[in-house]
Formats: sequence, C-alpha cells, structure tokens
Amino acid sequence: MLREFQWKIMDNLKRKLFLKNELKKHILKSISKNTKVPLAHRQMALYNKSKLVRRSSNTQVNNRCVFTGRISYVLKNTQYSRFLIRSESNKGHLPGFKRASW
Repeated sequence: MLREFQWKIMDNLKRKLFLKNELKKHILKSISKNTKVPLAHRQMALYNKSKLVRRSSNTQVNNRCVFTGRISYVLKNTQYSRFLIRSESNKGHLPGFKRASW
C-alpha cells in the first residue's frame, strides 16, 4: 500500500474516532468539573476520560491534501497543498484562480 494512502486512512480513522468520542469527553469533563457532584463520581469520570482512546483528540486530526497527503500548507477551502494549487491553477482547473500576468 502506498504511503500517502496509509496517511489518508489514518487521518480518516482519527476523524471518525474524534466524532465518536467528542460528546463522551464533554460529558465526562463537565461531570469532573462540577463541584455539586460527589467526589467519587468525579474521580470515576476522570478515570473514564483518561481511558478514552488518545487518537480521538482534536489535536490528532491533521488537515491533509486530498491528492498528495501532505500536511504542511494545506488551504482549508480547497484541501489542496501548495504544490497542487500551483500546478492545477496554472492548468486552469481551479475556478477562481488564474495565472498572474503583468
């Protein structure tokens, strides 16, 4: 399997895990911060929060280029890396981008 496909698969897995565990994390965090809840319940909430999968955090999710799988310099609106934007805009395949001419 090519390396770029492995990155895309891992990134998609991390995004799915984040969506799956986001609500659970917020609930457990609010229980652990609430001082009106008994101490045993708060400690149990902290323990359960620590046992959630680490890959499910938002910081693990990277913006990746759709075609190349690069992480660095990916535009949010197109999901393309800078190299792909340059080549595709020079060919005229991207709407709204045009080649600079003076």
